[in-house]
Amino acid sequence: MTQIRRYPQVAFLALAVLVNVLASAAVRLAVSPGRLRVVETAAVFDMTLTVTALYYFLVVRPGIRPKASLAVVAFLGLLRASFAFPAVVPGRELLLAAGEVALVSAVVVGLRRSRSLSVSEPDADPLDRLRAVLSGLLPSDGLARVLVGELVLLQYAFTPNLKPHVPAGATPFTLHKRAAFNDLILGLALVSLLEVVPVHLVASHWSHTAAWILTGLSLYGGMAAFALSRSFDARPCYLAGDRVVLRFGLIFTLVIPLDQIAGAGTEPVADALVLPRNTEPQFYLTFRAPLRAERMFGMSKTVRAVGLSTDEFDLRRFIA
Repeated sequence: MTQIRRYPQVAFLALAVLVNVLASAAVRLAVSPGRLRVVETAAVFDMTLTVTALYYFLVVRPGIRPKASLAVVAFLGLLRASFAFPAVVPGRELLLAAGEVALVSAVVVGLRRSRSLSVSEPDADPLDRLRAVLSGLLPSDGLARVLVGELVLLQYAFTPNLKPHVPAGATPFTLHKRAAFNDLILGLALVSLLEVVPVHLVASHWSHTAAWILTGLSLYGGMAAFALSRSFDARPCYLAGDRVVLRFGLIFTLVIPLDQIAGAGTEPVADALVLPRNTEPQFYLTFRAPLRAERMFGMSKTVRAVGLSTDEFDLRRFIA
């Protein structure tokens, strides 16, 4: 019980897996056709309602996750049951389609409601807005971060006339122009699109399924690279009030409180993270304590110092 109180989300995942294993085992032990249908129905009940109840008592009731995430857990349980027991829960394709529609609708409604929040000002970062909305819907912060990463890629790839997302009164600056990083990413996007037809034709000689999978990956890679190339201008770094925010498109974000900067100079720092990579930094910032940087799809990195190669902007003048 002590371990359950200390790690409620881990306990929920373990119990959810146990419920699914026991439900599947009970179905395999059923001997008669009449009893089989009853056991399958009970298994579906456990996969949906029992798992959702466990999530409520272990995660929602203590206030770890919001009540809105209960619907997502129940839907995932029903979807799992539709694959395991299609005779009891038919129409998994319709369930998938309904889930996608419900998720998109919830995101749209959440974004509209969030306009009254400070994080959703007109010049706010779409990454922050989506994270604020999805963190209240999904049962896991990790799942929310991954989904936010995918949705932001789509937004940056297909939204026309993107404008830089910088708070009012902040001083923006960029890191990508001197290193021609944007040109490199655009080149990768072009290569991904040009290889679609040749790769499909070659792979189709061995497997049509593999050919279409490779085609989808090439198209997705081209879309993702195009979105990344647009994000460099849409998400510049900025200096605002008591902090410096380093953003390298959608790839990297690091918030540096000014009072955490221990030093700024041109002397190289051995363990400094260089931005952009493979460039010669103009100056280095060291921190009083390690800071956590966000990377794509919810990944993170601990940073103790950074080496910066800015585009026609001397940050040291503002933080000295």
